[in-house]
Amino acid sequence: MRCFRSTFWILVGTCAPMLASACSKADAASDKASTPAASAPLQGAGGSATVAATVAATPAALATGGSGAADSLGDSLLIAKADRGRLMGRDTGAIWVVMISDFQCPYCKQWHDASMESVKRDYVNTGRVRLAYLNLPLPQHKFARAEAEASMCAAVQNQFWPFASGLFQRQGALSKIAVIQPVLDTLARSLSLNMTEFGKCQKREAIRALVESDAQQAGRAGVRSTPSFLVGDFLVEGAVPYADFRKAIDTALVMAQKAKRSR
Repeated sequence: MRCFRSTFWILVGTCAPMLASACSKADAASDKASTPAASAPLQGAGGSATVAATVAATPAALATGGSGAADSLGDSLLIAKADRGRLMGRDTGAIWVVMISDFQCPYCKQWHDASMESVKRDYVNTGRVRLAYLNLPLPQHKFARAEAEASMCAAVQNQFWPFASGLFQRQGALSKIAVIQPVLDTLARSLSLNMTEFGKCQKREAIRALVESDAQQAGRAGVRSTPSFLVGDFLVEGAVPYADFRKAIDTALVMAQKAKRSR
């Protein structure tokens, strides 16, 4: 696994450099130095709003992408359920926070354990922010893609967020195992999932296509490492301390309010 300390920018008044740890998409075997990543307003087709709106409004498009990957009504319904299951928050949320993560990345776990509950308490549960999750399983993490696919199957049964938390809780034990499926099944049973449907779901090509589409969406948004976050129109990379993450959210909320007033 290749990890690095990345520079990002919190845009509050003046730009202030910070350091955050992240897992890189680069090959873990490479000895080349990682390029520092900077957080900045997203350019192009709408930034995080485009990604989040796609997840929320047209879920089946994520996996189909015009390629025919989900060419049946059953597949489209499955994808729609999976997409809805990985959203959190009320429709009143002024901005989206899109979490782009890898269940085997230690820095994703670090951020999740340190900040997830605070984000929910301060922003999601208060109706100010909507949260979405995109999978970016890195190639150096041998179980990450299977975990991502299983998490989408948990989402189909409306248990994505508890399943995701369970995967992060079990991350440390993965180095001692050769096969991931028993871990996924044990977690699914602990959440009272329908195991027959869970098993069938994991074999569906539509779920594999959905996870691959997530990774492509992340790439189009300029994401190069995990964890990364699309906060309103800003890209924040790395396991950002919660105090700094709040600054990014608060800035995005202010900008969203200004944009609303100018319409």
